[in-house]
Amino acid sequence: MLSIWRLARDESYAKWAATLTPKACQITFFGMEENTDWGTGRKGAFKDCLLATERLIEVGIAPRWQLFITKRGLADLQPFLQLIYDLDLHKRCEAIGQKFEVFIGGAAPEGNGYELENERIEESDLPLLPQELIGICREGLDLLGQPEYTLLDSLLADNTPPNSSAPPTLFVNGNLDVYPNIAEPTEWWRLGNLKTDGVDAILKAYRDETTPGMRMNRKMPVSELAQRYGVQNSTKLYDKDDLVCRFMHQWGVEYMGQA
Repeated sequence: MLSIWRLARDESYAKWAATLTPKACQITFFGMEENTDWGTGRKGAFKDCLLATERLIEVGIAPRWQLFITKRGLADLQPFLQLIYDLDLHKRCEAIGQKFEVFIGGAAPEGNGYELENERIEESDLPLLPQELIGICREGLDLLGQPEYTLLDSLLADNTPPNSSAPPTLFVNGNLDVYPNIAEPTEWWRLGNLKTDGVDAILKAYRDETTPGMRMNRKMPVSELAQRYGVQNSTKLYDKDDLVCRFMHQWGVEYMGQA
């Protein structure tokens, strides 16, 4: 994963990245300028994405555009499609021996992404998506998922825990707090702090899965999470795994409120 912020500010960074594999870099948008700056949480993010796109192509790396669709960004979809054509991204990537890809989806409802839940698109919004944009997107509409009400029956019948897993690596933030890489960086997943707790205590907490989030992840049935937090008449669109992530986030907020 490359830093879009750095690509836009350090010309040598793209040249260095070109010595690595794969020859593709994901760039995230939430629509056009106003909405991408809003979704990223930083003014100038949209312009950085465009400049990063140019610098990647210059060194032979294909930009992969990821578009998170929200209710406030629906009006941006046609201009976003036109932007792809205006920049001639398909042909320019072909010219460097690469393939331009764009795909659409919804933000995972955890961490800062949970703050976007009020803007999550619903089943009734699907007709507003330009068919031409869907046609050029890798996987079409698949990554947008299905309405919550259609997913709940299977989740209510799932008596296994989420059991999210990944290769055994840890995430360390700027304050030296440490989290397992299977989860959002929140207090109910926090393993400890390198400065105050030390490496041994953190690794023991990881090995023994002693944090509230890790215990829930291994022991609480998905059916119980769905029973507590599922919304039977919700038409919001989710990938099934993302809906479970939302339940886990809601559980964590409730747990910390009671702790």
